[in-house]
Amino acid sequence: MTENRMEQPMNDNKIISLERKELMGVFLRFSCFPMVTINYERFQTLQYFSALAPVLKKLYPNKEDQISAAKRHMAFYNTTPEWMGFTLGMNCAQEEQIANMPQGEERSALEDSVNTIKASLMGPLAGIGDSLRATVEAIIGALAAGFAMNGSIFGAILFFVLGNAYYFGISYFGFFYTYKNGMKVIRDMNKSGILDRLMESATILGMTAVGALIPSWVGFKLTSAIQIGDYVLNIQQELDNIIPGLAPLALTICLAWLYKKNISSLKLVGLIFVFSLIISLIL
Repeated sequence: MTENRMEQPMNDNKIISLERKELMGVFLRFSCFPMVTINYERFQTLQYFSALAPVLKKLYPNKEDQISAAKRHMAFYNTTPEWMGFTLGMNCAQEEQIANMPQGEERSALEDSVNTIKASLMGPLAGIGDSLRATVEAIIGALAAGFAMNGSIFGAILFFVLGNAYYFGISYFGFFYTYKNGMKVIRDMNKSGILDRLMESATILGMTAVGALIPSWVGFKLTSAIQIGDYVLNIQQELDNIIPGLAPLALTICLAWLYKKNISSLKLVGLIFVFSLIISLIL
């Protein structure tokens, strides 16, 4: 136990504390199997409860208290899987505190706050988590694709290793940090704006990495040449003299603009096919 975590009021009974191995059990259950019980009624609720169940059984020897705790964690829950740890860690700290409190209004208020915290955080965490995951996966995928396109198995290994390092890294940090610091982590996040800065930095990095790979990824070259008297104009060479990779960049910007105009990906694929056919006939 640490001083930074939620202070634990004592009752007349023996203090019940969670050990490291029990917390690791919670971490492994939610991080390794975050979506195994997903359904359209409660989404991740069952797995969330499953991760906590052994801990609740230890904290509440009384059967009625176990049932009450189980009901608290059967409310609807859904967020980005690797960010589930941020609420789970805090809930573990809360349940540990509740288990060592005498019955009364203060304990009832803390019990009610368990679901309040989950409900208030799962949306913002999902917004941050989904956006950050998309950015990270784009960067990792871009790096791995460079090797894979050259026929190297290192591309698949790199994607697997870096992808899991990000996933388990976020899961581990979120769970143990919020367990240790309790509500302090929420106040720190709101005051410092660290998540906003992290998202902005990750977005810039992702856009830069993906943008730099456009010439390698987008295979768009104008191979035809135009005869002007004795001079042969190589269109692709002239474009590369202006800006290397200008043709694929222009095509990508055009497609991105059309996508923002709510043109579906399927229609864009068809448009690329028609455009390529016309260009091949003209040039």
